[in-house]
Amino acid sequence: MTLSVLLGLLLLQAPAAPPEHFFIGRTEGSGTVHVIMSGRHGVRDRSVGRMEHGALLLDQVVEEEGKPARRRSWRLVRSGPRGISGTISDARGAVTGEVAGNVLRLGYRSAEGPWVAQVITLHPGGRSATNRMTFSRFGVTVATVETTIRRVD
Repeated sequence: MTLSVLLGLLLLQAPAAPPEHFFIGRTEGSGTVHVIMSGRHGVRDRSVGRMEHGALLLDQVVEEEGKPARRRSWRLVRSGPRGISGTISDARGAVTGEVAGNVLRLGYRSAEGPWVAQVITLHPGGRSATNRMTFSRFGVTVATVETTIRRVD
């Protein structure tokens, strides 16, 4: 076996960085919001993240078409090998979730009331991710958000 083949095999087996590390530094997202019986409109966000004492701290500005820009602050920490817990400034109560490979799943109640199920899937190469949020009331989906997030630095 040549050295280059051996190095290639080692790189394939090397564990990927945890999905939450994707948010360290600057990221930008863009996509669409679909609200039942209201239609679709655009959404963009800019975020700056850092790790501090084992927690991901994320400061975010969300610009949703037709609404004033709003700030969100996230604080997420690992709670076991796969668990995630924390807070988001526009969530009512705790945020809980899990990490499975390149996927980060979060669940929380939004300040406006609906339950939010959020799935962030990192793409190969670690420079972009897909974000899908589903908002539901009484088990019925009332809105979805689908964005692509890209690392800026």
